[in-house]
Amino acid sequence: MDNIKLEKALQHAGIDSAEYLGEGAWHYAWKVSRAGIDLVLRIPKASAYGKQVPFDEETLKADYGGTELYYRTVNKAVAGAAPSFFQYHVSPELTYTLESFGGEKIDLHKLTDGEAYRIGREIGYIHRKTEEIPHGLEGFGYLKWSQTQGLQGSLSGSAEAFLIEESEEHLADYQALSAVLPEFEDKTLGEAIRMSVELRKQTFTKTLLVNQDVSPENILMNDNRVVVIDPFPSVYYPRGMAGNFMNLYETFFVALADTDRYKQHDFSAVAHILRMIGNGFLEGYSEGDAHIANQVRGEQLLQLLETANIHHQLLSEDMTEGIRIRYGTKQQIENRLMLLSKELKRLGASEAGNLAKSVQSAYRE
Repeated sequence: MDNIKLEKALQHAGIDSAEYLGEGAWHYAWKVSRAGIDLVLRIPKASAYGKQVPFDEETLKADYGGTELYYRTVNKAVAGAAPSFFQYHVSPELTYTLESFGGEKIDLHKLTDGEAYRIGREIGYIHRKTEEIPHGLEGFGYLKWSQTQGLQGSLSGSAEAFLIEESEEHLADYQALSAVLPEFEDKTLGEAIRMSVELRKQTFTKTLLVNQDVSPENILMNDNRVVVIDPFPSVYYPRGMAGNFMNLYETFFVALADTDRYKQHDFSAVAHILRMIGNGFLEGYSEGDAHIANQVRGEQLLQLLETANIHHQLLSEDMTEGIRIRYGTKQQIENRLMLLSKELKRLGASEAGNLAKSVQSAYRE
């Protein structure tokens, strides 16, 4: 933590004092007050995941500009569901963000089943309503920023063609995994993956503004209302990021609970609570529409497949400090692959029939 940078940021932002809140993977955070309003000041860390983070104006402005856009869009969709104020300053000498204080972080270890379900349902509703607000950006994919064009998607061309190509890669990944690891070979799972790919091809219409990172660290409660912070926005197939949420809360966080990145949260002890949040999310996002729920489950299956594929690829790569922090040792990664194969087969077996019904319905439409 750099106290000199903190003093410079406080002076630049017109703030006298700060109360340290903690640190995330990329930033330190302080609670501050200006003109009687509680705010949060964040300063980027000099290193993250074992590597130095050099100053990069375009990357920082894409990150912070995307956050500003996402907060504004969320609040248009569901007033008060994101910080109402956000500003940032980016320069080689001083970089920081300042945003409204959103509330207190949720404590997974103290939530009841009902509270967890309600929080998940609110998040699902926020995601779905936010997708309905036009984002006004050119391109799609992860966001980038340039001096001439400002904030935009990093990819151009046909989003539909990109999604088809990505889908073919999912099918190829499963075939490759099954060829080298027999534990992944399963007829029902293979059919469920094929149905998931077919369903996204049939139902995709356009890319929308979505959020890839709604980890428990980024969920706050303010007067019993959910507030989402610190997003990782992109312009993508919306069901894909809803499926990503389900994969995180039903499998990923618990599977990687023993890594340095996540062990402080003790996710293994709250696996049921995480699953209840996921159940609530699916209900809030789908609003009772079974076909939308099936689309999300299909994307969850593809996200889980991607998680397994990444683990398999990591076994043949050099073990960097960043990989070790995120995924653990090679032995942990290898052991986790067996867990992921079981989870894939479980999810495939439970959703294969529903996916087939939705594919048939999409064809009829």
